[in-house]
Amino acid sequence: MNAPSNSFTRSVHVSSSQNEHGVIALKNLARNSLDHESASRKWFASLLWRAFPAPSENDLALKAARVLDVSPRQVKNWLRCQNDASLKYVTAVALIAGIELGLKGIGGHG
Repeated sequence: MNAPSNSFTRSVHVSSSQNEHGVIALKNLARNSLDHESASRKWFASLLWRAFPAPSENDLALKAARVLDVSPRQVKNWLRCQNDASLKYVTAVALIAGIELGLKGIGGHG
């Protein structure tokens, strides 16, 4: 009896490229996804610091939590890059950071 064919494994396309020595290097899509996730979380954490300047993580968490209507623990998770923020929080923080930067420029302090 023949084993059933697995059409999925035959149809998967793996992107590859050759390095300077002619060796084909396969792209690791899972690693690229993790790199993107990590970079996105770091970017949002830095945006939080820009939007809510504070002397400590705890102070920032309290300040941001009140404005964003989330718990201070959630803000700390974002700052520590442990969770992704939904788009509604990303856009809110981006707007606050942008407005705060604009006001610093207008007031001559930035």
